[in-house]
Amino acid sequence: MEAVGQVDLAVVGGGPAGAIVAREAAAGGARVVLFERAPNAPLRCAGLISTRAAEELGVPRDLILSEIRGVTIHGPGGSEATLSAPVPKGVVIDRVGFDAYLRGRAREAGVRVMEGVSVLGWDGDVLHTPAGTFRPGILVGADGAISGVARWAGLPGPRELLVAYQAEVAARAEGSDHVEIYLGRDHAPGFFAWAIPAGETVRAGLATTDAKGGLKLLRRFLARRFPHAPIRGVSGGLIPLGPPGRTSKGGVFLVGDAAAQVKPLTGGGLYYGGVAARLLGRLIAAGNPGEYERGWREELGKEIEFGLRARRAFLLLSDGELDRLVELLRDRALSAFLAERGDMDYPSRLIPELKRSPQVWAVGLKAMAALGGLSRLHELLSA
Repeated sequence: MEAVGQVDLAVVGGGPAGAIVAREAAAGGARVVLFERAPNAPLRCAGLISTRAAEELGVPRDLILSEIRGVTIHGPGGSEATLSAPVPKGVVIDRVGFDAYLRGRAREAGVRVMEGVSVLGWDGDVLHTPAGTFRPGILVGADGAISGVARWAGLPGPRELLVAYQAEVAARAEGSDHVEIYLGRDHAPGFFAWAIPAGETVRAGLATTDAKGGLKLLRRFLARRFPHAPIRGVSGGLIPLGPPGRTSKGGVFLVGDAAAQVKPLTGGGLYYGGVAARLLGRLIAAGNPGEYERGWREELGKEIEFGLRARRAFLLLSDGELDRLVELLRDRALSAFLAERGDMDYPSRLIPELKRSPQVWAVGLKAMAALGGLSRLHELLSA
């Protein structure tokens, strides 16, 4: 086994969050090693991000598979509503290619990228790997929802874990610039199912609180939505919701899914993880990583907590109430308002927009009535 000396930073996990931390720290002069145990792992992400995220994360144009202009929402009982924006609001990217691209950028910045190398353990001082031992001044865990780094450092995990499964379907979506969302306990208890156009294929999947039944739910969804289309592959994973009370301890820091820096309403973690990773990498380069905990929560904490409250409200809704809300989304003024002003990354910004938009207040009153009146709405929002 090769014996390796001191490094300033070791990053465990070579997905976007890990690669961004490593690149930013190395660009500031730090000696960095990055471990990615499975560089050729199958896709475990829908790859749908906002146009803002694509720009800020620097997604190359050739890795964008589809532009997304809207969404069609299917209620549990067959209700349906389509929201369409005049310009693209999101893009679907080649996630496997993007991960590789970011690791390449990290190499260019001077990071020692070790692909196919697992980190076996950390004893508080030394990282043990099949390629040798490493003694990092700082250790970053970007190793997913069940983080080994978090476990070794005694840091808590996320508040909730969802099970997610996704298939790559050899089919063309009916609307090549619209995502489909399917609500209801029959599709995906505790979350939703989706069909996302990705160039020549569709990424069809779901996330659920039903840990044991997730794969069965996916197979049933595929049989209904794509009964004759070939399935090129199925993958599964975990979505962490709700960051723990601490994401750092001493010289150990968690980022991305390891820190549950994920949107509670959609399960997307690429943008939030990227924002936190860029902050952490720059703080490490500046010699001030202790500011990370406060910094990332100031940037993202309010939005995540809003999403968690909204999620709790969502879980209290019956299938019938979900159908009534989907029917209300068919209102032209409301659908146009949501499509134009809704923000994939910062959904709480819609609240002040609603207050300034009297043209949709009448539909809001109908929504309150559909949910059982003002007292019921207060119950949902304070859940």
